[in-house]
Amino acid sequence: THTDPAAFAHADPAAFALADPAAGSRTAGAAPFPQRAAARDAGPRNPPAAAPERGNLTVGAAKAGALLDRQLTLARTRAHSTALQALGSSRFHAIADKVAVLASEVPLAKTAGTTDLRPLATAAQDRLADAVTALPLVVAGHPYNSAALVHGLSPDTVPHPQDAPWHQVRLLLRLHRYAREAVSGPKGNAVVDLRLLAAGQALNRHRDASEASAAAAQAARTPRIAPATAYALGVLHADQRHEVEAARFAFQQAWQKETVGAS
Repeated sequence: THTDPAAFAHADPAAFALADPAAGSRTAGAAPFPQRAAARDAGPRNPPAAAPERGNLTVGAAKAGALLDRQLTLARTRAHSTALQALGSSRFHAIADKVAVLASEVPLAKTAGTTDLRPLATAAQDRLADAVTALPLVVAGHPYNSAALVHGLSPDTVPHPQDAPWHQVRLLLRLHRYAREAVSGPKGNAVVDLRLLAAGQALNRHRDASEASAAAAQAARTPRIAPATAYALGVLHADQRHEVEAARFAFQQAWQKETVGAS
């Protein structure tokens, strides 16, 4: 029989492969190569994301620092001017004259040398114990509890009242330490005194961090500041509130040791 060569041009490739296994295998093996090459030439479907811009964050931090410097410098200048006005007033000169007289002529009673100061020292200790009892020491005893940060996020311009009891304890702790020194002298119970000093240092850190966070929050409320500047101030505020939390934890640890040592 005679076969028309033109018929192969219109034949089905699958049927042709079934008719000639050798030719089918060659055709099946040759077809994927152009497709793979096309896939390689198309490139990756998901190109890598661009690296985040860090320039805005750097500029925001610099602007935040400059803003804080301007505001704190202005506050310091105002306080300095107020102090100078007070020093030049007649009321201050009257107080200075009275202090000079007291330094030269101390009005001590005849029984001053025999007065027992221990009841006064005990009263100062009781006031401190009552103030510490009102503190949330259970929460402060857990590190990273975020209580200081969560309660510090407030839109009000007034500082959050949660810091005020800690500031009051700081003052009472200093009064208690001075009372102990007056009763027992500078060579009193050194172990308990060192622990009281550690508690006082923790409360000093608490005061500094609280004021720093308040300054950052006040600066962040400045109208029309750049978003990067506001973000940097928010990071600073959060960092200082975490420092407040760490100071409370340190005080809780020091106070528990002081209580055990004093019992």
